[in-house]
Amino acid sequence: MIHRGVVLELDDGNAKIVVGGGEGCSSCASKESCVSITGTSPEEKIIVTENVLGVAVGDVVELELPVAITMRIIALTFLVPVALLFVGYWIMMPAGVTQGAVGAISGLLIGMGIALGANRTLGKRSDYRMRMTKLIARCSEEVEK
Repeated sequence: MIHRGVVLELDDGNAKIVVGGGEGCSSCASKESCVSITGTSPEEKIIVTENVLGVAVGDVVELELPVAITMRIIALTFLVPVALLFVGYWIMMPAGVTQGAVGAISGLLIGMGIALGANRTLGKRSDYRMRMTKLIARCSEEVEK
């Protein structure tokens, strides 16, 4: 997923960039998906990433999370809970339909807990952070595309 943001401040080789929310969402092609998932318009978020492009405060940059990382997060978040739902059902089904349903719900909840914990842990790793991919505009001048 690609985001555009404005550099707020520079600190120790990193850049704090504000993305989403505000006026930027009004022109976004995916704004309806955010509203349908969360029920509200997205708010601004601060992303801290390595300043690999040598940007300055006020510059507009493009950020991206690599596709491979995005796919790992999706697989972890959705496939683990669903897989454990089936495992829980399969383990408990011999005891009866009600126990099978309890096993399925238990497996789903355990899977959600695992996915949540793993996502929080992975989110702290540097390779799971968004990266600057392009400088869109310097403070007041457009950059060649």
